[in-house]
Amino acid sequence: MGGKRANRFYAWAIAGEEGVVESWAECEAQVRGRPNARYKGFATRDEAQGWLAAGAPWGDEGKRHQRKVAGIPDAAVYFDSGTGRGAGTEVNVTDRDGVPLAHLVVSPARLTPQGTVLLTAGRTNNYGELLACLLGIRAARKLGLKTVCGDSRLVLDYWSKGHVSTTAKAADPDVARLAALAATERAEFESDGGVLRHVKGGLNPADLGFHRD
Repeated sequence: MGGKRANRFYAWAIAGEEGVVESWAECEAQVRGRPNARYKGFATRDEAQGWLAAGAPWGDEGKRHQRKVAGIPDAAVYFDSGTGRGAGTEVNVTDRDGVPLAHLVVSPARLTPQGTVLLTAGRTNNYGELLACLLGIRAARKLGLKTVCGDSRLVLDYWSKGHVSTTAKAADPDVARLAALAATERAEFESDGGVLRHVKGGLNPADLGFHRD
């Protein structure tokens, strides 16, 4: 039968150190709390070692150049949500190089091998964007950064300010509750000099790969 292969090996790389282990727990023990850690899950050891041999690439160099030219801020936290891996809605929070930051503000049990947060079945992508925004604000505050960027106008202009339509509330009451929490934390963040900015999906370092600009 076809289908997605399960990750059985985990490669990690940090400041000249690297390795391949056989469980997420072992990988998490190596990378948690260490700046600029890169890690990824693979179905085979050969794939994991190949990724390390290639320099543990996390992002696309062409997109990094585009971000630089477009003036995408360096000292910022980025957020996104998507369903691209086929496992459900995932939330991503990163720095400008696409290095995951969600581990700063969520428990290890909630993290995927890619450093994203996999939501429970049935959660929509818009809900994921709102949660990603909230986690982005929390990560920025923890890092002492003043800028949070995402590509969802709905979340940036409305939901994270607590503005949720009656239709959206009826469709998912949890959205309203999450929006209220996000609005409170956004107000605190902004009162301390923080700002939320929109970036195009194709230039968003946290992009999970499903935007068309």
